[in-house]
Formats: sequence, structure tokens, C-alpha cells
Amino acid sequence: MSTTDPDKKQQEINYYKKQLKEMGSSAIGLQYKIAEMSRESQQMRKGFELISDLQNISHEITGLNYILDQITEEINVRMQMDISMILVIEEIEGIGNSFKPLFIKAYSLYDTQKAERKRITFPNEFLKEKRSLLVNSKTTESTLINMLKEELNINYFILTPVIYEQKAVAFIFSGCNTEGLVGSIILTHHHQNAFEAIAGVISTFKGQIDKNILLEKKVEERTLLLQKEMDKSEQLLLNILPKKIADELKATGTAKAVGFDLVTVMFTDFKNFTAMSELLNAQELVNEIDYCYRAFDNIITRHGIEKIKTIGDSYMCAGGLPAANNTHALDIVKAALEIRDFMVAEKAKRQTAGRPFFEIRIGCNTGPIVAGIVGIKKFAYDIWGDTVNIASRMESSGEPGKVNISGSTYEFVKDQIPCIYRGKIEAKNKGQIDMYFVK
Repeated sequence: MSTTDPDKKQQEINYYKKQLKEMGSSAIGLQYKIAEMSRESQQMRKGFELISDLQNISHEITGLNYILDQITEEINVRMQMDISMILVIEEIEGIGNSFKPLFIKAYSLYDTQKAERKRITFPNEFLKEKRSLLVNSKTTESTLINMLKEELNINYFILTPVIYEQKAVAFIFSGCNTEGLVGSIILTHHHQNAFEAIAGVISTFKGQIDKNILLEKKVEERTLLLQKEMDKSEQLLLNILPKKIADELKATGTAKAVGFDLVTVMFTDFKNFTAMSELLNAQELVNEIDYCYRAFDNIITRHGIEKIKTIGDSYMCAGGLPAANNTHALDIVKAALEIRDFMVAEKAKRQTAGRPFFEIRIGCNTGPIVAGIVGIKKFAYDIWGDTVNIASRMESSGEPGKVNISGSTYEFVKDQIPCIYRGKIEAKNKGQIDMYFVK
């Protein structure tokens, strides 16, 4: 063997060592690449699973804030981020492109309160991009990136706009403070794709919720209009029937006649109605009657008296129904005096002005009656019985400007209201009846 043989052998050994070393490095690099691809594959799978689960939320909840809070939590946990938050645009005039961090999910050392006080303003040109921003160890620094790192205190992140009606209304911000170490996340375009899909889900949620809100608003408006119309109908019904009778009629389609042992009935009548009708045209006459009857309505309402009906220039009401009470006679007499005083005052004003005037007779009687509604059209609550007939005779047997009551009514009010006994007066078809003028 020559002296050069050992050298040649060593060269061969060195060559094979080098080849083995390079092969080992390649194998290690391949293993690393496989591990990296596996990790990216896991992240892709987690992203797809998360998006699939988020899409099911819409069937369970309707509040956008709740949705955003849930999404932030899911991103942070399932995508294994150090911090995740939603930046929401501030709806304040003059703020511009300002977004405030909300729904922050972070590790314990992160200053959440400090982040919540931040206001992030994005350049218009960035907002026009409508693409997510990926910041990892290979990303070239920029003014915007440096600002986000400083303001939100995170090194590597993805910032994804939520586009709704062609503009960014929010951003998903998620990232970590270390990258590439064992067990840590390497942010890639796979994350970027997943976050953009999540942003699309949020946009869809917002669209659905806005539609629901708009629909609910329309339903509320329609319901309010319907309620107003129902209130009008209810008021019209109550102008015709007592509430108790109206409720019974609505519930059963009919209302039973009811007997009352004691009620007090009042009739009023304008003495000089015919003379007034000759001095006024039809519309003026109706206006005068309406003016007086409106005043009567207000007076009896204050005293808890039920208006029964008007027949021409005659006004009829009763106390003690449809709900029985023990004050009906006193209520009616007090109301009668107020009506009398109103008409006397109106007479004085009209005489001074040289205008025609009404004079009124008022009669009251107390006794049993039957009350109810009859027929199937143009319902009217009415009362029947001899008590009603005698009350009418009290009015026709009275005098203008005075309240004439029967002996039966007198017995209920004599201790509280002074009256003047008129004696037994002949009443048409009723014979002689004790009558009193109320002072």
C-alpha cells in the first residue's frame, strides 16, 4: 500500500461523513417541515370547526353583543391565542375611523382595562383594503403595525375587518406575544383565511339581527297602530254602553237584563225648546244642544252617574247602576243641582249678550228598575219600569230652573240636602205624588 492510500481512505471517510451529515440535516429539516405542516393542518382544522360551530349560534341567540363575546372566547381558547378581542366602531359624530376594543379575552397579565380605554384610528387607505392584516416574524414593519403593537401590547397578530354594507364596522384582533417556540402558535395565511371566514359569519349575524330589529320595529309600529284603533273602538263602545255591559257583550256576544232594587233616575228637558228652534237654524240648534249636553256629561261623570240616552231635548241618566251603590240618590240630586246652576249661569250670560237661551226642568225619582240591551243592531243600554215613568213625570210636573224630586228620592236625601215640600201633585197617568223642590 502506498503512502497516499491512507489519505485517500480518509478523504472517502470524510466524504461519507459529510454525506451522512447532510442527509441527517435534510432528515431533520424534513421532520421539522412535516411538524410545521402538521401544526398548520391542525390550525386549519380548528378554524373550520370553529366556523362550523359559530354558524349554529344564529339559531339559538339574537343579541349581537352576546355573539361577539362568545366568538372572542371561542377564538382565544380553540385557536390557542394569547389575546383576542373585537374592535367596534364608535357611533359618535366627528369620531371618524375610531374603533374601541371590546369583548377582550386574554391571559391574566394582560391589562384589559387599559386596552378598553384605547381608541384605534385606522387610515382610510387601510380601511379600503377590506383584507386582514397578518403580522408574524417575517412581516415588514409599518407605521400602522407599530402603532397596533404599542397600543394593544401584542407582538404577533391578525387584524381582520368585519365588512357590513360595504364598510368596516368592527375588527377581529387576535394574536400572541411569542412565535415559533415549542407549543406556541405560528400565525400563517391559514389563520388569516379562518379569521376572514369568522368575520363573514359575524357580518351575517349582524345582518340577521338588523333585519330582526327592523321587523320587530315594524311589528311594534303596526301593533301600536292596531292598539290605537282598538282603543278608539273601545272608547266608542264605552260611549254607548257601560264598561261592565260592554265587557259582557264582548265576552259572550250578549248581555243579560239585570234587575236593580233601588236606583235614582233623572230626566231633564228644555222648556222653551220649540221657541228656540224657531230662532235658530238647524245647525245652530244642534250646536246649542250639544254644548249643553257636553256639560251635563262632564257633571254626571264626576258624580259616578251613568248616562242612559238623549231623546231630542230630553236627557236621561241614572245612579246606582250598572254597579249598585248606596249613594245613588245623593249623587243624582247633587248632579241635578250642578246642571241647574250651569243652565242658570248660561241664561244670564245669553240675556246680557242679547242671545236666545234655554230654560231647564229637572225631575228625579228613586225605585226599582230593569236594565239591559235589546236587539242585535245599534246596541243601546236602556232601563225600564215604573220608576222611570215617574221620574219623567217629576220632570214634566216641575218648574223651569228647579229640581223636582219624588217622595221616594226625598227620603234618601232629606238629612243632607234641604228641600221644600210641594204637597201631593197630580202626575199624568200616575195620580197624586208627593213632590219636593230641592233648595
